[in-house]
Amino acid sequence: MKQIYRHLILLTFFCILSNALFGAKLTAEKGVNQLIAAHKSNGVSYVRLFEKYSSSDFVSRSEWIRFLKKLTKEDQIVSEPDYPELCFLIGSWFYEGLHYRDAYYFFYSTLREEKNVNTSDKPYLASFHSALGHVYYFFRRYDLSEKHLNISLKHPYLSEKGKIKIYNTLSLIYRDKGDTETSEKYLRKAYDQAVKMKDEAWTGILSGNLGYIAFKKGDFEKARGLMEFDYTVSKKNKQTSSELNALSLLIELDLKQNKIDQAASKLKTFDNLMARETSIDLLSVIYRTKTSYYEKIGDDKKALASFKKYISYKEVMNEERQFLNIKNAEFQIEFEKKQGENIIYKERKRTDGLIILGLFVICLILGLTSFIIIKQIQRKRRQDKEILTLKAQKMEDELNATEREMRALLSTILDKNKVIFELSEQLETAEKNQHSQSDTEREVMLNNLQSFSLLTENDWIEFKRLFEKLNPGFFDFFHDQFPEITAAEIRLAALIKLNLSNIEMARTLAISPDSVRKTNLRLRKKLNIESADDLTRFIKAI
Repeated sequence: MKQIYRHLILLTFFCILSNALFGAKLTAEKGVNQLIAAHKSNGVSYVRLFEKYSSSDFVSRSEWIRFLKKLTKEDQIVSEPDYPELCFLIGSWFYEGLHYRDAYYFFYSTLREEKNVNTSDKPYLASFHSALGHVYYFFRRYDLSEKHLNISLKHPYLSEKGKIKIYNTLSLIYRDKGDTETSEKYLRKAYDQAVKMKDEAWTGILSGNLGYIAFKKGDFEKARGLMEFDYTVSKKNKQTSSELNALSLLIELDLKQNKIDQAASKLKTFDNLMARETSIDLLSVIYRTKTSYYEKIGDDKKALASFKKYISYKEVMNEERQFLNIKNAEFQIEFEKKQGENIIYKERKRTDGLIILGLFVICLILGLTSFIIIKQIQRKRRQDKEILTLKAQKMEDELNATEREMRALLSTILDKNKVIFELSEQLETAEKNQHSQSDTEREVMLNNLQSFSLLTENDWIEFKRLFEKLNPGFFDFFHDQFPEITAAEIRLAALIKLNLSNIEMARTLAISPDSVRKTNLRLRKKLNIESADDLTRFIKAI
């Protein structure tokens, strides 16, 4: 009995302890409901209420993230005037954790929902434009990045310390654009601001960047002073990557000034730091520096080995950058698509009267998204489509030209018999529908050709053109295989192909039946055929 009581006491204690530890933890749904209830009860803005929450209040980090995303989709919160600022605060949490794509989603909401977002003096917008500018730089959208960074610089609530990062990013933008002069100008502004604010960490970083510029210009003493300061600060703050970069340039300076012993000493420190490094960018810097050192001391074997590793890491680094650029492009395309879907949802919720406008906006966004996809990813498909369009246009032009030709022909031979007129119309139709021509239609055209009278050379030319439509390659066969055959004999062969009798052929060719027989005989001799029946079978087989 005592053992049972003991177990009950332990179970009760465990339940109390669990409730104390986990009972107050929130899920995403509970957190949202709690925040909305607090707003309704005391009227405090959602921004101020949100500032009291942190990830530690939730059962897990994933629930905290779900809470953040769920907040911006609640109709009661979306309709509030401080909704844009709330989106910025949520985006800032992702931005500070370097999750730029997630941050961009919320920043974009602020950009869209805040009235006069580019000109308003609301205090939070100073930080908003700065953060959005840095996110756009991450996406390599330099023009938009520069635009928002400059808006932040002009904002009255931007802190003096905040200017350092903005100047530095503007320097990076112009560096990537290839404008080294403007890049250096902003870099010096950032450095002066860091010195003014006595921000040692930023001063060290910017000293390193200015030292690199001085090194490139050949001002080695100035470069050394700046890089040594950067190295000292980086080492003090245990910033290994900055320490390695600074040390790398100091070794390069020693080599340029033939201070081989000093370079060798630094290289030992370099190797100690390198042992703990896994960054591809830094490994590329490391082996580039080692290549320079071994080349200087004449150790070609080690120089070559280091150079190969440098090239290998450089290629991997370039591939990773290309992959990141592709992923960023895909993200932005997909993001624009989702934004279109969100716009439809929100517009429908606000008022039925704005549904048409919402649909127009989404169509515009989807159209723009489709254009970007076609241009960046399926450019070849678009080119193929353009080629097909040109071919279709060409075919249409050819059909129109044929139609005009047939009309001209009809007006010329209008005074001839009814059979010729009907034949021209049938051939015009056949020309447009070559593949759908039936056996019955073909037989009708053959019978019509049999009644065609070739009394003039023009008649023969017209007959030959029409005949070729029915029997492509017939005349070419005789010209290529039997070049000795005369024009009169080829005409006779064509009429035999149409199964005309001797009398009909005589009337058609305007000669006597005897002349037809003689021409038939000459044709058989040239084709080495004995009988007239064999000639007929030979010609019909062509």
